[in-house]
Amino acid sequence: MIILQGKDISVNFGERVLFSDVNFSVDENDRIGLAGANGAGKTTLFKMLSGQEPEDWQGQITKQAGLSVGFMEQHVLRNDDVTVYEEALSVFAPLIEKEREIERLHDRIDGGEVNDELLEKQMRLTEEFQRDGGLTCRSRTESMLAGMGFPAETLSKPVSVLSGGERSKLQLVKLLLSGAKLLLLDEPTNHLDVDACEWLENFLQEFRGAYIVISHDKYFLDKVTNKTFALDNGTLDTYKGNYTEYLRQYDERVTYLTKEYKETSEEIKRIEGIIEQQRRFNQEHNYITIRSKEKQIERLKKELVPPPPPRRKIHFSIPCKTAHGTDVITAKNLSCKIGERTLFQNVDFEIKHGERVFLLGANGCGKSTLMKLILGEKRGDTAGYSSIADWLKIGYFDQLQELRLTSKKSVMDFVWDDFPALNRTQVQSALALFRLYGDELEKPVNTLSGGEAAKVILLKIMLEGPNLLLLDEPTNHLDLEAREGLTEALQDYQGTMLIISHDRGMINALATKLMFLHKDGMEVFDGDYDRWKESRAAIAPEKSVPKAEKPNSYKQQKELQSRRRKAETAVKRIEADIEAAEQEAAEINARLADGSADYQKVMEDTERLGELEELQAQLMESWEQAMGELSELGDK
Repeated sequence: MIILQGKDISVNFGERVLFSDVNFSVDENDRIGLAGANGAGKTTLFKMLSGQEPEDWQGQITKQAGLSVGFMEQHVLRNDDVTVYEEALSVFAPLIEKEREIERLHDRIDGGEVNDELLEKQMRLTEEFQRDGGLTCRSRTESMLAGMGFPAETLSKPVSVLSGGERSKLQLVKLLLSGAKLLLLDEPTNHLDVDACEWLENFLQEFRGAYIVISHDKYFLDKVTNKTFALDNGTLDTYKGNYTEYLRQYDERVTYLTKEYKETSEEIKRIEGIIEQQRRFNQEHNYITIRSKEKQIERLKKELVPPPPPRRKIHFSIPCKTAHGTDVITAKNLSCKIGERTLFQNVDFEIKHGERVFLLGANGCGKSTLMKLILGEKRGDTAGYSSIADWLKIGYFDQLQELRLTSKKSVMDFVWDDFPALNRTQVQSALALFRLYGDELEKPVNTLSGGEAAKVILLKIMLEGPNLLLLDEPTNHLDLEAREGLTEALQDYQGTMLIISHDRGMINALATKLMFLHKDGMEVFDGDYDRWKESRAAIAPEKSVPKAEKPNSYKQQKELQSRRRKAETAVKRIEADIEAAEQEAAEINARLADGSADYQKVMEDTERLGELEELQAQLMESWEQAMGELSELGDK
C-alpha cells in the first residue's frame, strides 16, 4: 500500500534548477536509501517530505491519511536544563500526562470518591494508556538510550553538558521513539561507534513501518535498505535493491543506453548519407525516398535519449617512501587519566611495517587521545612508554582538523605554498583528482565544507609521500564517491596504517589487524571486521543490549510505586477478559457439540469462535507484556 507519493516535483533556487519532474512512491514497509552527490538536493527533498516547503517549487506530495512522518530536525533539544533521560522521555509527553491523570483518578477513588463516572473514566484512560504503549514507554526509552551508547551515569546529567555528537545521538533517540510510521534518517550513523551502528541496524531491520535514509556508509546502506532512490543530474530514478545492487544496475543501464545511443546516432548518420545521395540524383522519385527517410530520422531522434553519465569516481594514489626497518610503533603499559577519570590503562601493542591496523572502541574511550600520545602530544595524566621509529615520515589526519582550517588563503595557494617545487599545472591536476577545480580553487579555505576540507587535507598527505599513515576518522565528512576513492588508494598504499574509523566497509577492505581499546587494556585480533564478528559469535551468543539504569529520586520512587500498582491492575483486568473469552468459547463449543442448532446459527457460532480465538491471542500477548512490565518493576 502506498503511504506517500511525489508527482512532478521541481525545485528551483533562483535560476538554478535543483531537480525537476521528480516522481516516486513509498510503500508502507519500504526500506529506501536516498543516493546522490552532495548538492543534488537530498536534504531539500527530506524537508519537503516532512512538511517544510521551499519557496520556489512545483508538483504534488500526497500522504496517506493520518501518516506520521518523523524527521530528525523535528526532534531538536529545546531544554538544556532537563536530564538526558527526561529529554528522551519527552517524546511520550501525552502518555505521561495521561498516566498522571490516571494516578489522580486512582487517588480520588482510593480516598472514597467512588462513582460510575469516575470508574468509567479511569478504565477508559487506562485502556488508552496501555493501547498506546504506556506500560513500556520508559523501558523502551532506557533501552534506546543504552543502544545509542549512553551509559547509565549519563542519564541523570543535564542536556547542557552533552557534546555535539551526543546531542545528535539524543535527537536520533527521540526520532526512533516518536512512533512515526515513516522515518526520514539523514546520516544517522554520524557520531555512532561500531556497536551503536549495529544496534541501529537491528532496530531498523525490525522496524514496523517505512523509512528513507541518507548515508555515506555503504556497509550500513547495504544492511538496512531494499530499494534505492537515486537523485542526481536533476532527476530521480528508482532501483530495486540495496546500494551495491543499485550501483550494479546503474552501471548496466549506462552501458546499455550508451550502446543504444551510439547505434541510433550511427543509424541517423547512415540515413542522412542516403538522403544526401538521393538529393544528388535530383530525380522526382528520389524526393519521395528523401521524405520517407526524413520521417524515419525524425522518429529516431525522438527515441534518441542521451545516456546518463558514468558514475564519477575519484582515483588517486599515495606514494610511499622506502622503508628502513620492521618495527614501526611500540607501546607498553600505556595509561591516561583526565582529571579523576581513567580513560585507559595497561595498553600494550606492536605495529610492524606494512600492517593495516584499525583502532576501535566505544565513543569516548580515548582512541584519539591514544593516537595523539603515540605522536608525542601529552593529554592529561599519562604513564607508560610508546615510540615511533625515527626513520618514518608520518602523514596524520586529525578528525577535527578540517574544523580548524581558519586560513583565508585560496584552496590553490593553501596547497601550493606547502609544495612550492610543484608548478601550477601540477597543483591543479592534484586538486582535480579530488574533484576540486574551477571556481572551487579560489574559495577561501575557511569557507570549505567538512567534506571539501577533508579532501584538501588528504591531498596534502598524498603529496607528502609518507610511509606511516595515522588517520583519525578520515571518512566522517566524505561522500560515498570520495570514500571509495580513499579506500582504493589505501588498498594500493605500500606503507603502514593506523586508522580510527567506524566505517565497516573500509575496515573489511583494508584491515590486517584490529585493536579494541578498553578502559583496562587492549584486545588485538588478526583479520577484518566480519571475521572478528564471526569469531565472537562462535565463542558466545551476542549479548543483548543492557538496560540503562534510571536516575533515582524520591519522586521517581513514587512514580515507580504508581506504575507497579497500575501494572497489577492491568494484569488483573486482562486475566478477567481472558477468563470471559474462555467462558464464551466453552459455551459455543458446547452448542456446536450438541448438534441441534440450525445451519445459520452454526455459521454464526463458528465465526464468533474464530473471533474469540484471535481475541484470546491478543489478550495473551497483552498479558505477557503486562507481566513483563510487572516483573521488571518488581526488580527495581
